[in-house]
Amino acid sequence: MKILKAKTLHPKKQIFQIKDLAYMNKRPWPSLLTGEEMNDPIEIIQHTVSKTPRKGANGTIYKEKKYSVFKGSSRVNAAIQLGYDAIEGIIIDE
Repeated sequence: MKILKAKTLHPKKQIFQIKDLAYMNKRPWPSLLTGEEMNDPIEIIQHTVSKTPRKGANGTIYKEKKYSVFKGSSRVNAAIQLGYDAIEGIIIDE
């Protein structure tokens, strides 16, 4: 497993699989693409996943994920582009 680690030490920092995160498709963080380290861990909100499938428009079933990125989607996109499959983050309270 290739992990994008943050330089900042934080007592609640954990490793999250990128495939388990819901995030926005944003332009990748430019400094990460040029080889700089990630300073801070991404911020994540933890959700309760429904056991009953929920449907949206036209009957499309939602793809629910346990975690969504609150702050750091561009860092997640950079991590994907650089070939990482995990990233450091912290769970925040909403």
